[in-house]
Amino acid sequence: MIDLHVHLLPGLDDGAQSLEEAVLMARIAAADGIRDMIATPHVRSGVYENRPEAIHTAVHLLQRELEAACVPVRVHPGAEVMVGPETLERFLAGELVTLGDAGRFLLMELPMRSLPSGMEWLWHELQVVGVTPVLAHPERHEVLREQLDLVERWVEQGVMTQVTAGSLLGVFGKRSCLCANELIERGLVHVIASDAHDARRHHQARKPLLRAAYSKLEEHVPVETVEVFRNNAAAVLGNDPTAVVRPQAMHRKRSFLWFG
Repeated sequence: MIDLHVHLLPGLDDGAQSLEEAVLMARIAAADGIRDMIATPHVRSGVYENRPEAIHTAVHLLQRELEAACVPVRVHPGAEVMVGPETLERFLAGELVTLGDAGRFLLMELPMRSLPSGMEWLWHELQVVGVTPVLAHPERHEVLREQLDLVERWVEQGVMTQVTAGSLLGVFGKRSCLCANELIERGLVHVIASDAHDARRHHQARKPLLRAAYSKLEEHVPVETVEVFRNNAAAVLGNDPTAVVRPQAMHRKRSFLWFG
């Protein structure tokens, strides 16, 4: 499996805080069947600057440690960029790391309780310069949960969406789970990722785990849809926007994952 969103690089943000914790997170991921991880430290102006050189150095040091420890995971550079008025300018200046640092997919998050103005303009301008925006965890965004038609409009505009594995299991609460369900039902999800931040024993929501979410999906949605999620993750890692597919909508009348 491929995990496209994980806060693995030690000390760069609110994810792993030490090299030892980063290695433990990679061990957990490997045991879960994950073989490739894109490290996506937060990039937030004035909070987590995380310039490309710092990200690349951290990836190199962690990969070297994983190889020495015989952990069968390949780490790739990336970032989770907080949308702001300077986002396009910073990308054009080479200050933002795309997923896999291949220049074609940019993971982006929105402020959790608001929607910045000009989003459709930003999506368009990024695509003009050859970048596909990947919107992180819309199911956990307080405003977007109430405006899924807006998410649909963005997807039709060419935006990809990434749902958090833990949301499908209910670990972020009922509202996020139900929203993730509806997004999948409407064919508005392209990839599943862990958004892992740590390796704490009793903190399932923040561990780098994907298998349980995929297993639940395999019980309740068509196998073709699950394969789309897997294949889209491979397309992102392979830097191939032409291989990204939007799943078919299912238009079910009730949630198929939440049992609480």
